[in-house]
Amino acid sequence: MMKRKILVLTDHMPWGHRSIARAIFGYLKDKEKENSWEIKYTEVKMPYDTFNDLYTFVYRYIPATNRLTKQIMDNQKMRELFSEMSSFSFPEMKKQITRFKPDLVISAYFAYSHTLERMRQKEGYEFKLWTIVADPWSINPISYVPGADKHLVYDETGINEGIKYGIDRDKLIKTGWWVRKEMYQLTDREKIRKKLGLTDNRPVVFVGGGSLGTSSISRLLPVLMLVKKPVAVIFNTGTDKLVFNLVEEYIRIFKRLRQNDLVIIKNMGWIENMAEILSVCDIVFGKAGPNFIFDVVAVGKPIVAITHIGGQEDGNIDLIRKKHLGWIKEKGSEMAEMFLDFLDNPKLALKFDDYVQKEKSKNKMTMSLIQREVK
Repeated sequence: MMKRKILVLTDHMPWGHRSIARAIFGYLKDKEKENSWEIKYTEVKMPYDTFNDLYTFVYRYIPATNRLTKQIMDNQKMRELFSEMSSFSFPEMKKQITRFKPDLVISAYFAYSHTLERMRQKEGYEFKLWTIVADPWSINPISYVPGADKHLVYDETGINEGIKYGIDRDKLIKTGWWVRKEMYQLTDREKIRKKLGLTDNRPVVFVGGGSLGTSSISRLLPVLMLVKKPVAVIFNTGTDKLVFNLVEEYIRIFKRLRQNDLVIIKNMGWIENMAEILSVCDIVFGKAGPNFIFDVVAVGKPIVAITHIGGQEDGNIDLIRKKHLGWIKEKGSEMAEMFLDFLDNPKLALKFDDYVQKEKSKNKMTMSLIQREVK
């Protein structure tokens, strides 16, 4: 019997699309033998880096301005123009398709989904195309690809938005969020704490800016001078070297002024073993990106949203509120107050536990739903 060849494809940038692609690939790869599949994962580099550089700058330093992009793409002519422009990645995409000859391509990056669909239209490729709608509630219309065989969406919102933009209902599949399997695996909490140099039972606060980092996490630094109870704070600055260096400089000054170990600060930059680190934390402050939110949920923690990208992530703020997954504290004074309130009452982190566990259980079913659709 011929194996069904499945290509899971994304771009090369360290953002949520790649995390989603790796999550889907990892699950399908584990099921490869029992289903007579041949699974391949690939990251295709864009030929031009200007878009990525611009997006990264907006993401880190002026996230509110991204609302304009969504407004522009509400215009159908602009969406059609974007789809036509997607042809720039034809050459590299052709190499991947020609070499592997997939029966099914699952694309986690919307721009490449448009490219792949145009390849099918113009050059007669016959693979099935599934695309991932990688935002839960604030969905950019260009995430929907007319002609794609299936659109995988988080929930009913993704279905309703797809229908609104002309996608047939039977091409919209509600799955839940696509979280890497290691985020659900149990870890040895005490062993990891010791590895981090934490030998007592002090609470641990995670402060994260997502994969690309964000300047917003630096606004929590001043409050550390006011802390009067033992705490460990882990900073995750992603690929943002500027914020990483800022935290490093703060730590140097902090140690001069506070010559004790009441506050232990770990500046970890890019974190590869995110599941392990989050598992030892009691509460998480961070940017309200969808993958970060659902990673935090997967390890059973509440999130304190301290910033988000305008337009693209407005719905994530609504999601946190309506699903009771944590708090919204985007002003510097609110962050500081929340931080100190938690130290006064660490049980505050359990306030939304039932809701977090409910969402976690729902998303754990996501990959099995995808497997069912692949069959």
